[in-house]
Amino acid sequence: MIDYIFYTFISLGCSFLLYFFLLRRQKTFQFNRFYLIVSLSLCLLAPLLEFNTFKPLPSITKISLQISEENSDIDDIENFIAIEETTSTKFTVNDLLWSIYVILSIGFLSRFSKNLIHLLKLTTQSSSRIERFKIIETKDLKNASSFFNYLFINSQNLNDEHYLKSVIKHEQIHSKDLHTIDVIFIELILCFFWFNPFVWLYKRVMIQNHEFIADSLTVKSGFNLEDYSQTIINAGYKEYRVPLTSGFNFIQIKNRIIMLHQSKSSLLKRTLKISTALLIFSCIFIFSCTYRDLNKEPLVVVIDAAHGGNDSGNLSASREEKQIVLQISNILETFSNDKVEIILTRSHDEFLSLRSRVALINNRNPDLFLSLHTNASSNKAIKGIEAYYDIDNVHHDKSLIYAEILIENQLDNFTSRGVKTANFYITKNTTVPGVLLELGFLTNESDRAVLIDDNQQIKIATSIFESLLDIREIK
Repeated sequence: MIDYIFYTFISLGCSFLLYFFLLRRQKTFQFNRFYLIVSLSLCLLAPLLEFNTFKPLPSITKISLQISEENSDIDDIENFIAIEETTSTKFTVNDLLWSIYVILSIGFLSRFSKNLIHLLKLTTQSSSRIERFKIIETKDLKNASSFFNYLFINSQNLNDEHYLKSVIKHEQIHSKDLHTIDVIFIELILCFFWFNPFVWLYKRVMIQNHEFIADSLTVKSGFNLEDYSQTIINAGYKEYRVPLTSGFNFIQIKNRIIMLHQSKSSLLKRTLKISTALLIFSCIFIFSCTYRDLNKEPLVVVIDAAHGGNDSGNLSASREEKQIVLQISNILETFSNDKVEIILTRSHDEFLSLRSRVALINNRNPDLFLSLHTNASSNKAIKGIEAYYDIDNVHHDKSLIYAEILIENQLDNFTSRGVKTANFYITKNTTVPGVLLELGFLTNESDRAVLIDDNQQIKIATSIFESLLDIREIK
């Protein structure tokens, strides 16, 4: 999310500066309108269009495993491990920032809805018709403004024939060119991107460009330039108009007068500036689409496939625990990339003592280690995924957060039995954040069907990797 905000800020900033220096003073108003709408949309969408290239998943049949026929009995976990379920979660800075964002976005949406409802109520008032417009007379509103084919105008101004003709022609252009859609579009964008100052600047220049278009075409239709300029100046003293409408008045009167009297650039100059703007914006768009994380360091994760060799772990009719977790960990290793680096404690069927596993993890000093298991119970009805961490570990705060993320991303595969604390040897003696993940119960029919299915194992591994990407974002 931070990367998205950064890249949209940079791309919108560059695109706005491109408009400001190359297009703002050019009388290419229709192209400018197109540029502003398209550049704003693409800059907000481009980071979401990034193509994530993962290494291809190998066929599950290509993962070679050496399965030992020797099994060892594993006591139930409850017989030698103290387990305590964790129910409390900490409210992080990230949660606070998200809460502020949601509250303010709801506030902006409420304001937008309120203005829209107010506008729709105005359209239900009695009206007359002049050409294509439904004229709605008001006493409170000083300025004339339009909303699609509705024209809101102060009753007193209807007596000024010259002003009325200018207004109607001006607002006809707003209506014909559907400028109201642009206004609604930018207001909706602001409801969600209110924190980006360049979106506010886009709104300002988009509305101003609407006025340039309407002014230019009004004068071309036969109105005297000087008389029309004076009408703009006189209207400029009346500041208020209905929100979400296109108005005859605009507060930057000076810019409108200058643009009306400015000569049009040569065709060559206009072509060069438009071509330059399109070329540079194409580079900005490509940059935004192909962005990489600001944090170049990958999340280093040690994946520990439990058991192995003569230690089979829990058993099912057709698969052993050591085989299931090994296959999932080997799939995870194929996902390793520049964002998440996966290291395995074992890649084939071999026995590793707990002491050896702890030594390997501590020597590697990863950002996280994840020990994969499958569960078992004498009660065959018990099912679901569990995550364990050591409350006495110096990194227990991080371990708890990571465990919750791992559980949440597995809910499409298993029901949740929550995050719990336990003094496992491997979580107790490692010096890095660690989570022991029990991927369902082999003794439960529905969990077992998921665990022994090759395609479901790929899905489980993919969900774990998605959790690691989420963890990298908050690390």
